[in-house]
Amino acid sequence: MNREKLNSNFLLLLTSTIWGFGFVAQEMGSAHLGPNAFNAARYSIGAVCLLAILAAWHRGRSLEGFRSRDWVKASLSAGLFLFFGSLLQQAGIGDESTGPGKAGFITGLYVVIVPLLGLGLGHRTNLQTWVGVVLATVGLWLLSFKQADARWAIGHGDLLVFFGAFCWAGHVLVIDRFTNRVSSLHLAIGQVTVCAGLSWVVAGFAEQMELTKFQDAFLPALYLGVMSIAIAFTLQIIGQRKAHPTHAAIILAMEAVVGVFAGWLILHEQLTQRELTGCLLMFCGMVLSQVPIRLIRLGLTRRANNGPPA
Repeated sequence: MNREKLNSNFLLLLTSTIWGFGFVAQEMGSAHLGPNAFNAARYSIGAVCLLAILAAWHRGRSLEGFRSRDWVKASLSAGLFLFFGSLLQQAGIGDESTGPGKAGFITGLYVVIVPLLGLGLGHRTNLQTWVGVVLATVGLWLLSFKQADARWAIGHGDLLVFFGAFCWAGHVLVIDRFTNRVSSLHLAIGQVTVCAGLSWVVAGFAEQMELTKFQDAFLPALYLGVMSIAIAFTLQIIGQRKAHPTHAAIILAMEAVVGVFAGWLILHEQLTQRELTGCLLMFCGMVLSQVPIRLIRLGLTRRANNGPPA
């Protein structure tokens, strides 16, 4: 692996680490604000930071990307999926049954949901994707379903995050549709602004908007706005330029693993052996759905030719 790809992989690993710790910040913020109010705060901070990055990056040409009709369509559609995905995820994390570690893995299901939704758009899929879906489904069962009153049921928070994963999958498909038509940074600003605006409107009608609560939730919102939205997104753009797509997908999926570690380190979240087994199966399903089958065959061939390790 050359130095450029190694540096790119490091940037992507840093990105997934920032996002993984972001699940902890979301739980901390949920203790003070409703999901819409907290999302409004963090996405507003993120929008301001992204605008600052855009102004420094493009130097005088920052307004050009906002003038196309495709940018408007992409910002509105992606921003809508971002709004619903963030709302369901934040509401789920705020539930007692769901911690940052579980939320990270359930959210990561969008990796295997994307090809399933793609079937409805005429995209083709393969056997390994279906195997990945099976592994992820079994993992979700072990992680989230509990036996209560002689029946199996999924926690309310886990269910919200699960539905949110479909919104994240839809968001990926929208981004994929417009990625070659508009600037990535301009699209990021557009979708974040739309999400922040919708969150402010809904929060104004449905949630308490007290200044003291915003002050209490400021640090978690600041971390998410600056680190998760602005800095991590920028690192992702830079990292994916030189990284192998398969490596990038696997490294970014590590945010779920980091979320479990961060929940244990900061919030002392403990997962049972059953839940950890579910996490492992879900991660295997995510990775399998992303690794091209030809790379798996190549690895097996090399291992057979080289013989067992000494």
